[in-house]
Amino acid sequence: MITITVERGLVRLKSWEDLYETPGFTRDLDPKTVHLKEIIGVYAFDSRQPCGLKSCRQPHSNGYLVTTTAGQVTNLGSVCGKNNFSVTFTNLQKAFDRDFRAKERRERLEVLKSRLPDVITRIDTIKARAGQFYTPIRHLGGDSGSMPRVVVDAIRGMRRSGDGAISRTRKATKQEQELALETGNARPGTPYYLTETAGRLSGVGAISASSALRTTFQELEPALRKLQSQDVESLSDKDARHLDKVTGGLDSRIEQLQQTVDLLGTFASRENLSQLESLIESASDRKLFSIFLESLPSG
Repeated sequence: MITITVERGLVRLKSWEDLYETPGFTRDLDPKTVHLKEIIGVYAFDSRQPCGLKSCRQPHSNGYLVTTTAGQVTNLGSVCGKNNFSVTFTNLQKAFDRDFRAKERRERLEVLKSRLPDVITRIDTIKARAGQFYTPIRHLGGDSGSMPRVVVDAIRGMRRSGDGAISRTRKATKQEQELALETGNARPGTPYYLTETAGRLSGVGAISASSALRTTFQELEPALRKLQSQDVESLSDKDARHLDKVTGGLDSRIEQLQQTVDLLGTFASRENLSQLESLIESASDRKLFSIFLESLPSG
């Protein structure tokens, strides 16, 4: 692809043939008889074509398009540019690269701006669904003080380990203790306890993901609203850089948001979390946890 910068944006040429038809283009420019005026484009192709300087003519696949003070246009690589035009080329290259990045940045923002109604609708939908899970996650983490301690401890352990196994410890039966003594796993006169897996929660990654989800919304929404309310051309370079950075890879980020909310839905469902009831012994805690489960979405 060959990209030429113009005053208000970028023009893309699909082939070398399109380039060769550019007014003033020459394939054998003599660098000793000309002065560079500016760099007007950059190219990168799978195919290789000769350098436009008659003193080089080496085939290459990427480089710059330049104009001379006499109105001629040709293509050359950065090495040829520096070797033949020294500081002049280096300065022009820096200026071009800076301008090129700025125009590409604004071009991306213009494309995104045209899609904003659909993008914002999708993000709002995801955010609304995510909102119903924040309070349950907060309760399970012990922040509200209204969750049985045994459940809070189990959830915190899962968050650290990333394993959703629900483990409970019970005193061994007489037969189990005798077997443990025979195998050397227990000592005489000392109570022996067994740890059993009573279930396994799905989607435990949601415990940590919920906070990251909120942070992402807090970062994305102001940026999208700003882009929606302003003309891209009128943005300062600083604002354009910020918006481009925040919205970079937006489609994949939205897909990740959707996947995270789906994970939250799996984790914070009544059916999934009801497995934790097996850890609760006291009647009052069971009643407290039952009320919590009733507040959760089903499925």
